[in-house]
Order: sequence, then C-alpha cells, then structure tokens
Amino acid sequence: MQESTRVNRRGFIFAGTGLAAAGLAAGCLSAEGGKGCGDASVFISDLHIGGANKALEYTQQRFAKVVDAILAMKPRPRRVVCFGDVAMTFGLAVDYAVSKPMLKRIEAAGIELHITMGNHDRRSAFFREWPEYLVSPLVPGRCTRVVDLGGCDLVLLDTLKGADDRAETDMGPVEGTIDAEQLAWFESWVAAAKRPFFVGSHQFRDLYIDKPKPLMRAAASKWFVGWIYGHDHSWCPDVGIADWGKSRAVPTLALPSTGLWGDIGYVVFRTCPGGAVAELHQDDFYFTTPTSIVPRPPMWDARVADAQGKRMHFRWGA
Repeated sequence: MQESTRVNRRGFIFAGTGLAAAGLAAGCLSAEGGKGCGDASVFISDLHIGGANKALEYTQQRFAKVVDAILAMKPRPRRVVCFGDVAMTFGLAVDYAVSKPMLKRIEAAGIELHITMGNHDRRSAFFREWPEYLVSPLVPGRCTRVVDLGGCDLVLLDTLKGADDRAETDMGPVEGTIDAEQLAWFESWVAAAKRPFFVGSHQFRDLYIDKPKPLMRAAASKWFVGWIYGHDHSWCPDVGIADWGKSRAVPTLALPSTGLWGDIGYVVFRTCPGGAVAELHQDDFYFTTPTSIVPRPPMWDARVADAQGKRMHFRWGA
C-alpha cells in the first residue's frame, strides 16, 4: 500500500519571543547556548518513518543522520525524547518495524529513550514493537512518562486521539486530546509537584479537552515552567497565556521535524542551575519534500541560515 504524500496544514504557527515563567531569561545562562551547563537531552519529533513507500525513504535517511549526530556528541546526551509521529501517515506496523532498529541505536549507546504518540501513530502497532511501554505504565494503555531532565522534570503526555481500530488507510483525527484517566493522573501529578517541570506533548495548538485548558491546569502549580511540543514541524518559541487574572505567561516551544517537511533538525536541551536552554540544530528546510520544487527556492536556504543555532532560555526561581 502506498502512503499519501498530501499535507494537511494544522492551523497557525505563532511566531514570537520565548518568555520564561519568571520573565525573559536571556541573561540567565551562558551566551554560548548553555556552555558550562550539564545534563544534556536531545528532543526529536515528527520522524515520519514510512516502511511502505520507497518514495518517502528520505525521512529514514534524514533520521539516520540525526542518530549519527546524537551518537557523535561529546559527551553524549543523557537522554533522547521523541515527541510523537514516529510513523509516516497511518501508523502501519511496517513503519514501526523499520523505525525500531534506528531508535534502538540510541538505547544501545546507553542513552535513555522516551517516546510518546502523535496523531499519525497507532498505539497497538507501536506496542507490538515496544512491549516495554505496557509494563507498569503511569496511565494504562498510554505512552505517558515523567522524564528526569536533571534539575527539572518533563511530563510527557500521550495526546493521540485516533482509535486503533480505524482502517489502515485512515490516518485518524489531526487534533489531539487527553483522555479522562490520563487527565486525572496529570492533575494529581501537577498538584504534587515539588520542583520545576515542563509539559511535553505532540499537539499543543490542536490539543482539545473541556475547560479549563491543559495549559491552565499545568499552571495551577507554581513549578510549571513551560510547554514543549511537536506537530507543527517548525522551530517556534512563543508565549502561552496561562492565567489572565494573575498576569501569568509561560514559554512554549514547537520543535522541528527530523525529516518530513518544514524545519528539519533536532533540539539540544541543557539544564543549568536555575534554568535551562534549548538550542536548535537545523539541517534543512523544505516544503513539501526535498525535491518537490526545482530549482531550490531561495527562501529555504534563508530559513536555514536564520534559524541555525537559535536558542530559547528558561528560568525558574526568584
């Protein structure tokens, strides 16, 4: 079966300036993007590894290069976090069979690996390749995890709304949600938090649950620092309004794709005393595929030149 290459855009990407929970934090960390800080993590998203369409194997090639770059880091990162859309379009079993050995290279190097679901994923197919995610889950049947980032935590939510019994050619709903059991767990965890934490998910702009919204629920804790997400295929620091009444804004950060379309690359995230810094490693930009427009539009190279090495700083505490 051939997978569709048609792209459905998911709404607006809001460009802006990242604000930290305690205000703009550009001066809280080293100007070298966190040099001198420790405990590095790598954030990846939107792998879109397709095992059923030879024409889309460039995503595999792109991700292989990202894994090579991760393994070449000195020192290597402590962990890698994948923010969903491991699969190409429909969450086919072959997508996970092809992507698993690539992801396992990370674990084989002694690096922690944490994966959650995106709207193009299918849990049942994922769990067949990754049965360890069914052992002692925080929320049964969900890829919900709490990741120690060193000095702060990342609450990684599973926002996949699509049902596993959908047809093989049905990619499911684009928007995300948090089911009732996961939401109850999340609110309980937030209420008990005792140190700074981020929330991570695949969707953010397209994340829908009944009021109050997830950002406001997270902001019920003074320890909430910001929201990090995938889905938009675009490096995009922004501001989320967490509480109008208390004049509280928190940073949000959209991650690049590792290879399908848009900003292509990954993010290195380092924690430091009192804060953290996220740095973009951008390899390319293209829309919708690397060879869809010939000659290469100047805008693509301009986007890469402008974005390479960009950073977003976070700070917590007084």
